[in-house]
This record gives sequence, structure tokens and C-alpha cells, in this order.
Amino acid sequence: MVQAVTVSEMLYGHGLEADFFGCRIVALAGAYGLAQPFVRFWRQSQGAYLACLDGSAVLSGTGTADWEELQAFLPAAGVRSVLCDAAAAVHLPAFPVQADGVVLARMREGGAAVPEHELNPGPRELYSLLKQCETNTFRAPPFEGFYLDLSHRTRHGAAVSVAVRENGGELAACAFSTVQTASLAVISGVAVRPGCRGKGLGSQVVRALQAHLSAPRVCVYRARGENEAFYRALGFQQSASFVELRVPPEQPEPEG
Repeated sequence: MVQAVTVSEMLYGHGLEADFFGCRIVALAGAYGLAQPFVRFWRQSQGAYLACLDGSAVLSGTGTADWEELQAFLPAAGVRSVLCDAAAAVHLPAFPVQADGVVLARMREGGAAVPEHELNPGPRELYSLLKQCETNTFRAPPFEGFYLDLSHRTRHGAAVSVAVRENGGELAACAFSTVQTASLAVISGVAVRPGCRGKGLGSQVVRALQAHLSAPRVCVYRARGENEAFYRALGFQQSASFVELRVPPEQPEPEG
């Protein structure tokens, strides 16, 4: 049975903090709490956990989950997409795949020299840099959602951003994390302005970001083949695979 999570204790003590998908659920609850109407949390008694922010959900589930129930529940709950482990996606065949990739992880560097950087530059500047880095395979998210979410998480200590500037002017590179638990942190984005590439700035901001993370392990989600060599050179190794599924709208019951 799927039930709404109403107290934080329902999310803790189940290993979610160290799970590549559960950590996103715990971090979301830590940033927004459980009472906001635009973010919702559910737990299935068979061992699955869900969180949904503005229609985009994250699923952490085990082999014992009732997948048939979840497949019916997600569209009924208004979920438009769901991010989950590739092994979980196999059990949800009604939902088409809209993206997939790998989770690369490593133990966080400790004691290393911290490269020069700026801490928590403004979200508008970060977004401007992301827009400059758009390609055929990467598009910056809608501005309003990005701005509101990053601003809120930063104010509440749930996100951290670092950047370097070109000759003291506009941002040349940035890295940020919006998911942090006691066990795991996620690098949510890294960007280097096209004209500033090839100077080691990407590695510089990733190392600087790790210095501000307290979790012992750090991970990043990448589409297959997308910048994998960059992260592997920094010590990241494939630890899981992810799938993002599109959830079609719930179909009305036929009359009669």
C-alpha cells in the first residue's frame, strides 16, 4: 500500500541517505519539509519510496516493491516523469524511456589543496553560464524553476555552488550540488564557458566543490558517453545506471 509520508521519521533509518536515488528524496525533504503542496512524498509498505516536485518524481525501490501498484499509482498522482535505477525501470514497462545513463561515484577527496574559487555566486549568473553551454544534447532547465529551487536550497544550506571568473569578470566555470545527505552528495551540474575550455577549469571547480561537501561519497549522473572520460579522470567510477521514464497521463475510466 502506498501512503503519504507525514513525518520525517518515515524516511530515515531505511538506508535512503546512501542510495543513489533515495538520497535525492531525503535531500528534498530536508530542503522543503513535508508540508509544501508542490512537493510530495510517499512510502510503499513493500519497500519503495517516492518524492515528486512539480511533476518530476524520484523512485527508490527494491525487488520486493509492488510494481503493479506503483505503475497504477504514478499517473494517478499526477507524476509526469520518474527517475529510478535501471533495474527498477524494468518493472514499469508501461512508461517509455525518455533518458538513461550512468551514475559515476567516488569517495570525496579530503585534505587536498582547495583551488581558488568563488562560493555561491548568484543563481542568475549560474543560469547565464548554463545557457551559454547549451548544445544539441544539453538544454538548460526553465529559468524560474531553476532560480527558485537553487535559491531556496542555498538559503537553507541544502545546496552549494562554486565558480571561477575570467579576469574578475563574468563566470568562466561553475559546479553546484543541490543534493546532500550525511552519506552521499550529488554533483548537480558543471559548466565551462566554451571560450574558456581546455584550461582545466572544469576539474578546478569540481575539486573546489568537493571541499564544501561533507558527505564521504560524491556522485554524478551522466548520459552514456557524455563527459564520462572527464569524470573518470577525476577518479569517478560507474556505480549504477539510471533511467528517466515518461509517465503518460491517467486515462479516464470508460463510461458504462
